[in-house]
Amino acid sequence: MIRNDLHVHSIQSSCAIHTILEIVEIASRKKMRLVNISDHGRATGREMSFMVLSNKRRCPRDLMSSNGGMITILAGIETNILDVDGNSDFPERFRGDFDLVSAGFHFPAETLIAERSAKKNTKALENYLKRYPLDILVHPCIATFPLEMEKVVDLSLEYGFALEVNNTNLRVGKTVRTQLRSMIGLAKEKGAILVENSDGHSFFEIGENELIEDLLMEMHLNGNDLFINRHDNVLDDFVEKRKGLRK
Repeated sequence: MIRNDLHVHSIQSSCAIHTILEIVEIASRKKMRLVNISDHGRATGREMSFMVLSNKRRCPRDLMSSNGGMITILAGIETNILDVDGNSDFPERFRGDFDLVSAGFHFPAETLIAERSAKKNTKALENYLKRYPLDILVHPCIATFPLEMEKVVDLSLEYGFALEVNNTNLRVGKTVRTQLRSMIGLAKEKGAILVENSDGHSFFEIGENELIEDLLMEMHLNGNDLFINRHDNVLDDFVEKRKGLRK
């Protein structure tokens, strides 16, 4: 179980099924502490929930479930890297309002999908970073968008963003496992930041990390030594620092 899940979608993403209040209930039932609502940018989603979530006068940071459990809800976004020039659907006018900014490659990046060039995809990420904020690079080992992994790890060190290990992508077979092993090894060697996330779109996915645990066992690694979101204080400091950079 992921105590602090930094990649969860609400019904505001066109691919997920739960409201934010339902997610609070799910998280409480699973004994979680924190959920980052990272709904998709406009290129892949609908109207985004962060506009309400980020306004703390209208939506408190901590929400109580029906069983009395308190769940911290972060206002995030999963923005899209759209092309080799690093263009994105990131809503610039809300830059300072997000708790966390995640980004990744998805189907709107049609040219990058067609070419499947690790060099061009890595250049797209590099160009994105020159223009937009990034706190978490989501599913960096997805098969449809190969990356030059050592360069990506070096970029994460330069810009301070975290690299995600994604449970749902492992479960549905979207992850290139050799790339993921390489990323984890390089991040551990160089001191890059890693997070484990569910990429939850439904009750059965939110907060789950069973495939991540299986992978760690294969690699003889302890997730407590790898993932900052297994440590509340470390994660809270990371969120505060990253948000402060966008003020």
